[in-house]
Amino acid sequence: MFKILLVDDDAVHLQSMERMLSNRGMEVVSVNSAAEALQMAKEQGFHCIISDVVMPELGGIDLLSELDKIHCFTPIIMLSGQSSISHAVEALKKGAFDFLEKPVEVDRLLITIKNAAEKQKLGSEKAELLSQLDSVSTMIGESASFMYLLNQIYACAATDVKVLIMGESGVGKELVARALHYRSKRNGKPFVKINCAAIPGDLLESELFGHKKGAYTGADRDYEGKIFKADGGTLFLDEIGDLDLKLQAKLLRVLQDFELDALGSNKTVKVDVRVVSASNKNLDLMVSDGSFRRDLLHRINTVKVTVPSLRERKNDIPLLARYFLKSFAESYNKRLIDFTPQVINLLTEHHWPGNVRELKNVIENIAVFTENSIINTKDILNVLGLESIPEDERDQITSINQARDKFERDFIINHLESNDWKMSYTARKLGIDRSALFKKMRKLGIKKKE
Repeated sequence: MFKILLVDDDAVHLQSMERMLSNRGMEVVSVNSAAEALQMAKEQGFHCIISDVVMPELGGIDLLSELDKIHCFTPIIMLSGQSSISHAVEALKKGAFDFLEKPVEVDRLLITIKNAAEKQKLGSEKAELLSQLDSVSTMIGESASFMYLLNQIYACAATDVKVLIMGESGVGKELVARALHYRSKRNGKPFVKINCAAIPGDLLESELFGHKKGAYTGADRDYEGKIFKADGGTLFLDEIGDLDLKLQAKLLRVLQDFELDALGSNKTVKVDVRVVSASNKNLDLMVSDGSFRRDLLHRINTVKVTVPSLRERKNDIPLLARYFLKSFAESYNKRLIDFTPQVINLLTEHHWPGNVRELKNVIENIAVFTENSIINTKDILNVLGLESIPEDERDQITSINQARDKFERDFIINHLESNDWKMSYTARKLGIDRSALFKKMRKLGIKKKE
């Protein structure tokens, strides 16, 4: 069924259009302002948007621009009773699918809607395919721990088993979840992600389960929750350890009975979803302290997949670094070929507390600022803020941690010397207490000169 969003400040025309399209089997949502249309486009998916050009405050042309800002690629058909060539040209330049004059010829409108819906379907399929290719292709590695992870993904993807993905921040838990989905029999259906830590608790229930109009103050229309949107596909619950106990109980029912109730609704809806969860928290400890339900943990943890940290797969760091370098070379249209052996050593020996995400950010920084085709030690030290290390000492540095220690040691010695080795005064200048300064001096081998 086609789902259409109608936008027009003319109530009579809006009602007439809604009746005409509804009678032809389409689901129609009507609003009388571009501001409302923008909000609806953020909350719901439509096959097509039909908007008047001339409206108070925000017009149809402005709506096109605002929709583009939120990356809404739904085809938009513009209508106008005050049509002009300039209006039509501007609308088409801004990305409108077509421009029709009022009063609209019904047959032409229906053909245009059909063509727009087909375009939207093709665009969705293309985006889904690109997302699928990206999620699988960026899983790069050859280390033993990485190959073990891949084997787990392949085995789990062939079933509907519930998977709990564990791992530190930045290791690529979402990539694993996407790979599980796209290698499964559900790969033609939606992959819906929700970050349980990113949405305030009072909004998360509505975001997950949906709500009916009037369910609470401000609920001025029906909203399909993420679980319902994932029907037939995969629901990825990222950072599930941040879900409060009330929502844990409600989610447990979905996992037990595959039924859900939207807020404000007395109707139970059946859903068919595969649930994949992820967390960087110790959920067993959370069960012990009462902040996570034991029965929910058993439900989501049929199979546990642990994504190794980057320091556990050091052999993969050069592969990943070169992959990111090539990717950013294409993105920024720069000639970036490779790294010097010294840089590869620096990257491989670094601790990478932010894991693959941190490595990717470092490589992107280098790609943006370097003028070299072969990335050298100076490039990486500049990105890390360690450019003051003398050039004749750079080749002797074999890890980023060593580079940081070298920078910090010289920085502290310079302050101590300029302050005549007065410990308390130097500590205040450095923003630390006296005991912390002594601790750093011992760690870095700094001794007071006689």
